[in-house]
Formats: sequence, structure tokens, C-alpha cells
Amino acid sequence: MPEPTHISGWDIGGAHIKLAYLDADSLVVQQVSCPLWQGIAQLTAVLPTLLKQLPAQIDTHHITMTGELVDCFSDRQQGVRAIIEACEHTAAGKIKIFSVEGLISSQQAYAQPHLVASMNWLASARALAEKHEHAVLVDIGSTTTDILGIRNHQLQNSAYTDFERLLSGSLVYTGVVRSCVNTLAQSVEFKSHRVPLIAENFAVTADIYRILNKLPAHADLGASMDGQAKNEQASLVRLARMLGLDYVSSDYPDWYAVAAYLMHKQKQKIEQQLQSYEQDQQIQMLVAAGVGRFLVEEIASDMHVKVHSFCQTIVNSDIDCPPHADDCAPAVALLFQAD
Repeated sequence: MPEPTHISGWDIGGAHIKLAYLDADSLVVQQVSCPLWQGIAQLTAVLPTLLKQLPAQIDTHHITMTGELVDCFSDRQQGVRAIIEACEHTAAGKIKIFSVEGLISSQQAYAQPHLVASMNWLASARALAEKHEHAVLVDIGSTTTDILGIRNHQLQNSAYTDFERLLSGSLVYTGVVRSCVNTLAQSVEFKSHRVPLIAENFAVTADIYRILNKLPAHADLGASMDGQAKNEQASLVRLARMLGLDYVSSDYPDWYAVAAYLMHKQKQKIEQQLQSYEQDQQIQMLVAAGVGRFLVEEIASDMHVKVHSFCQTIVNSDIDCPPHADDCAPAVALLFQAD
């Protein structure tokens, strides 16, 4: 199969846009902040800048989305149609929207928005199934985690909507940037006390992983919850608020322990779903994607399973893949979807 040098892949989410394309012998990926919940104007402002960066030979754009979920839209149908319209008005060339049925025209997607809503995970799964007979993909992003099994080159999944996938466990609503820390645990140990976490959005998982020095800088794109700095010190201040306290530097070891515990709880949440899959069939190949794949590597170590890079498993070996390409798995996968 010739390399798709005329195609760009787009994953339009509620907080970020991810773009992938091939330039000569290199895979190029980019992730930019796009707080779509603030309105469709956020998308129309970002698209032209990204489109200008594309090589001249790119004349086809493959698009998937989850941004239709944001609450500036009255429902998902309106969201899908608004995103399609924004892309149609901005991008030159042919546009194809990824759906349950594969790539379809924007007109088809506009008429049947339920076919394309929140299907980015399916693009990744199908690309992996094309290349490998048996595998489990774990994509931990900024907001959500996908756990997808491949057996005999087929996706082992009867759930497709977000609702169905939440019930099945293939969608776990937890990520390493935007998840509120009180979704990971109800209480934490602090100075020999079991302290309930405050039901406020003072701190998110990005704060936890800044404190633990695990969050990649290129993945730390959104604003902090209080609008203050995105560094360890400011993250410690925000975390302390979750316990009704002000941060005191002399307590640093205690706060570091709280952050480590919350990371453990998040890892445990994902690991439990993965272990339930393992009960049905042995995991022969674990594939990691997303900005939170450092958690996949730790889970794989716990389970004594080797972990593989998503992009290196689906992209030909003669193509140079940057390390952060795995952050944008659905966008990369769309490059290899048959038109």
C-alpha cells in the first residue's frame, strides 16, 4: 500500500485538535488547545493556522470527532453538524468523515450524525486490527481512556455509543490532564488522618502529574483551574485546597504522597477494567497510546506484559515516527483508512 502523502488526519475533540500527516519520510503530528465548549468560534479560529502548515500535496482531509459532546451544543447532532460546517467552510480539498461504516462524505455525516459522533477510538482500533491478529489497545488521553481488544483481526466490541461503552468498560472516563481529582478517590491519607476530598474542581489530574513530574510538557495545553501557573508549586497549592488547606512547603513530602496515592487510584481504575478483559482472554500484545501512556507502561509492568507503541505497530518501518505521535493515535490511524 503506498504511503498516503496526500491525506491529513484530524481528531477534533472538546479540548484539543490533533493533526497528523506524512511529509516525505516522516510522520508529523500536532496537538493544539481548542476549548470548544466556549463556542464553535474556537474551532474556526484554530483551523486556518493548522491548515496553512500542511504540505502542498495534501488535498484530502479525514476527520473524526468527539467535540460534539461539549455543552455549547444543545445535543450531539447539532455538535456534529457545526463541526462539519466549520471544516467545510475552512478547508480546501476533499473532506471525509470517519463513521461506523468507514469514511463517508460530509453530506452523509451531516444527514446521519449518529454514525460519526465520538468514533475516534474506532479509527484507532480498525487500524490496529488491520495490522495485528491479537492485541489490546489502551489509549489514555487528557480526559478519557479507551480499552479495545483485537482478536483474529477483529474488534472484540459490541458497544459503539458512549453510553454503551461506559456500560461495557471499554470507555473509562478518566484522563491524565482534565479529570478532577475527586473522581479518583473519595478521601486521602494526610498526616495520619483520612481526609475526604472537597467536592470542588480546585485541582485536576494535570496537577497530580506535574507534582510527580510525569506529565509531558507538550501535553499540558489547557489553563489551570484557578488560572494560575502550571508548575509544581502552583499545583501543590491547588491540591491543598482539595483538603481544605493552604500549601506549606514544609509539608511537601505529605503532599507528594497524596499525589502518588491519587495516581495509584487512577492506575487502579484503569487496571481493573483491563484485568476484566484479561479474564476472558490472555493479553498477548498490549499497545499504548495517548498522553497518559506512561500509566500504560506501569500497568504493563504490574501485569508482566510487554507494551508496544501504537504508531510503531501501524506505520511502516521506513517512516520516521516522533515519540509524541502516540498522543494522536486516531489522527494517525485516519491516514491509513481506505477512502
